[in-house]
Amino acid sequence: MRVRALVFGIVFTLAVVPAVFAQERPVWSFSTAIEYSSGDYGTGQDTDVLYIPFTAGVGFDRLGLGVTIPYIRQSSQLVNITGAGVAPRREKRGRRNVTDDEQGLGDILARGSYLVLRDEGALPEVRPFAKIKFPTADEDLGTGEFDVTFGSDVSKTFGPLTPYAALSYTFIGEPPGADFDNTFGWTLGAAYAVTTPFSVFAQLEGATAIAAGQDNPLELRVGFDYALTKVVKVSGSIMRGLSDGSADWGIVAGVGLRF
Repeated sequence: MRVRALVFGIVFTLAVVPAVFAQERPVWSFSTAIEYSSGDYGTGQDTDVLYIPFTAGVGFDRLGLGVTIPYIRQSSQLVNITGAGVAPRREKRGRRNVTDDEQGLGDILARGSYLVLRDEGALPEVRPFAKIKFPTADEDLGTGEFDVTFGSDVSKTFGPLTPYAALSYTFIGEPPGADFDNTFGWTLGAAYAVTTPFSVFAQLEGATAIAAGQDNPLELRVGFDYALTKVVKVSGSIMRGLSDGSADWGIVAGVGLRF
């Protein structure tokens, strides 16, 4: 009930607030990526996950809104994909064997952010955000419940170097038979502009465990962004899990448009 109330409150806000900014010139964006990861997440058997998100967004001077529709393929039903990461599944939903492949539409995500402080003088950029995971996935590809996340991104640019951090808290919807906890997540990293169109980054990501008996996820990610034109940008990254609560490894390749 609490998660559903949060969902309805955020949806109402996201529906009404853009009208306030209707006279501003919007910046539209579209991005997609191929994300592949593999690990056992403490289950003793590896699960390979292919995640292909299609994200459309619109940005105003301070407000940003986006919707992500993902395609998912995973090699077992030993894990759940939640709004805050992957968690081991302790119950089996459906009648198929847990080692069967599943693929299809994943849970749709909606995200809104608002710039409250600009990166000016001694002040960093501060951008709080809210995110909703809608239970649109097949029962073997999601939890069947809403998840709601609140958090904030913080960054500060010093010439070519931009350190950044993020903090978030996710209310996890708990399906019947599951033992899930809400989770606190964090990111700490830095990006470096090698040249005007090319930058590299490294970041450490962690969170408290969602499922009972799961280790706290912790992973290291390094990658790059390259602006081919003012409109088109490509990116890529590799990830290494540093705990049994994360995938052992992962790779991402993506492309984005901004106009």
